[in-house]
Amino acid sequence: MKKITLLLLFCLTAVSWSYSQCFDPVYQYPPTTVTLGAIPGPQEIAEDNWPQNEFSVLDGLVIGESYTVTATPDQTDPDYTPGAMTYITVSSDGITEIVSGFDSVSFVATTAGITIFWTLDAACNDGPDLNTETAIECTTCTCDATAAPEAVSNPTPADLSDVVLTLTGGTTFAWDESMTGDAADSFTIFIGTTMAADEIGFLTNATSGNGVNFGGVANTTYFWKVDAINCFGTTTSAVWSFNTIDCPEVAAPACNMMLAPTDNQMDVATVEATDTSREVNLSWNAIAGADSYQITFDGNVLGATPETDIDIFGLDYNTSYTWSIAPTNCFGAAAACSTFTFTTEEDPALSVAQFENQSLSVYPNPVKDQLTIKTELSIETVEIFNILGKQVKSISGNSMLNNKVDMTSLLDGIYFLNITAEGKKQTIKVIKQ
Repeated sequence: MKKITLLLLFCLTAVSWSYSQCFDPVYQYPPTTVTLGAIPGPQEIAEDNWPQNEFSVLDGLVIGESYTVTATPDQTDPDYTPGAMTYITVSSDGITEIVSGFDSVSFVATTAGITIFWTLDAACNDGPDLNTETAIECTTCTCDATAAPEAVSNPTPADLSDVVLTLTGGTTFAWDESMTGDAADSFTIFIGTTMAADEIGFLTNATSGNGVNFGGVANTTYFWKVDAINCFGTTTSAVWSFNTIDCPEVAAPACNMMLAPTDNQMDVATVEATDTSREVNLSWNAIAGADSYQITFDGNVLGATPETDIDIFGLDYNTSYTWSIAPTNCFGAAAACSTFTFTTEEDPALSVAQFENQSLSVYPNPVKDQLTIKTELSIETVEIFNILGKQVKSISGNSMLNNKVDMTSLLDGIYFLNITAEGKKQTIKVIKQ
């Protein structure tokens, strides 16, 4: 039976494919989708794929960039025979071949996601249990960074702290990114039961402050670390630990009854946010027994905060929004809490600068993977913020191909693109699906 690498079970997606010809795998390996970075240099798909009609699912490719896929058998493996080769087939949808060949194939990406089939030969014969290192390299991607990012710090959970495992939302993992040197493009969390901090698994493209369900049990010590990654290299943080303790609560907390803005409130005053969008403060009463408050805004679950208010930016004038608060403790979240609606104030005036900014637009919206910015202006930077105001991505204009922004690695929800082009700035609301 195929060996299994234990990964964190975060939101695994079942993939169904139709196969013909050599597209007839026995199993998927790795069992989860491999997300690539838009960076130069080889990126490992797996260190032990076998040429047994396996397939691997990848996403994060940059359309228009050139890629090379390689399969290198382990010559020390008992199943290795001199001259052993792996037949590689790259497909855009599981049924349409892009390229195929032995041991190494190259192609130009036309989609952000691909499927790669590993077989013994073009006749689709089943190969040996031969460990084969498989990798993909973006051969045309460039790197603007001059050094690897500095290590992250200030961890949550704090080192040696006690943590109560919750039934909903998972354990919150957070950290501070260094403000000096080259920034990280992505982060990977590793969790384990020893100082190696990787026995349980890892989560790529992790976001500071997100809840993670890692299968933890009470009264256990866990170790974790974070890789800060950019195209130049990777820097690993210190290894931290925390102890899990039993939940002292016997029930979920009650719902909030006092929320502002109030239900169906009109002409809610806004202020200008730092990105020139409109901002509104949401507040609610504290609830006994609650240690955090789950926020849902316009149908999107934003996460939990221990505070009793939050500033929501990226809003528009004269627009209705819905929101709700679910108080949460380690037992669970309050159920069936009311959803409130409010409408922002009318736009007092449309400034000349705002009018000029209409030269920027994006499509498709909602977006699944590649978002295109439509403009005749030269884009300088694109900053992407989540609805809580945290920057999750920053892109320089000269690194963009055909004004395309890769949204593949972002979680589903509402985001705001702060676009700077020839001195003009505009914030555009985008829904990621």
